[in-house]
This record gives sequence, C-alpha cells and structure tokens, in this order.
Amino acid sequence: MASKLKLHQTDEILDVSAGTGLLADMVMQKSGPFKRLVLNDPSEGMLAQAKYLLRHHAKVIEFTSHFSENLPFEDESFTQIICLNSFHYYVDQKAVMAHFSRLLKPGGTLWMLDWNRVGLFKVASFLIDLLSPEHINTRTLEETRQLCRANGFTVQDEEQWGFRVWRFFFLRCEREEKSL
Repeated sequence: MASKLKLHQTDEILDVSAGTGLLADMVMQKSGPFKRLVLNDPSEGMLAQAKYLLRHHAKVIEFTSHFSENLPFEDESFTQIICLNSFHYYVDQKAVMAHFSRLLKPGGTLWMLDWNRVGLFKVASFLIDLLSPEHINTRTLEETRQLCRANGFTVQDEEQWGFRVWRFFFLRCEREEKSL
C-alpha cells in the first residue's frame, strides 16, 4: 500500500484501521507532515503501539478509537481515506462504505487493500471465519468494486494478486463530485 499511495502535505487523511501505525510511519517519512492525519483503530492496544511508534510525530497526528461504522467526523472532512487489510473485519460493510463516501470530500480518494475471496482462498476464508472469534466477511474484488460504485465512487485503479493460498486486491476509488 505504501508504494501505491500518492499523498501530499495539503491532504487531510483518515487511516480507518491504522493498527500499530506502520503504514503511517512510512507515509510520514515519505510525504508528511500533512494538513491533517487521523489514525483510527478500535483496538486500544494497537493504538497504544501506534502512539509509541509515532511519538516523534504526536503533535501532528490525531489518534481516535472508533468502530468504522461509527466514525464521528463531519461530512466531507477528508481528502484521502486509507483502508488497509481491515475491510473483511467490518460487520456492516455497506454502512462503512456509505460512511467513507460521507466523510470524503468530492474528488477525494479511497485507498483499499484487502483479502480477495477467490480461488483456493475461498476455502481458507471460510475456515478462518469458522475458527476466528472475530467477525470475518471477505469479499471478492468484484463485490467490493460494486459496493464502491453503489456509494458514489469511481474506480480509478485496481489490482489483484496472490501469495501462496492468500489472495488480495487493491482498489483506488475517487468520490464522485456530486453529493449523494
């Protein structure tokens, strides 16, 4: 994801599920500081690790801990939203995607990288969902693309690949200019 992101210091960025802050650390070194950078993660433990990793940038980063279905930000608050390897955890993916559309400014970019439920990974995904205590809802690239389009996004770039049995997809989507 870090190699695909095109971020500028004038951007207002939301990393929806920032985890331990590894991606944020990379983008801060490459392109930061930014007009606004919000790192959100519902896990306080992950967020604590991100705060420690990014302690030298703490004055220019906002840390929040909300579920992606309930992000409390104003409409059209961000020019960029990053969703890295977390969409499969969201319980109400349709609500999350509508939220992304609401939060992005017209012309803003949604960057997504997630598991791709195709090929042999269909079986792995089923087993992970069956055995995991967490909610898992892996989608295919096509299903995610349709969900994006239904929420006012135009797909600008996409890619899919595999590593052993794992399958992944990447999407870069732009929020359409007209308000939903």
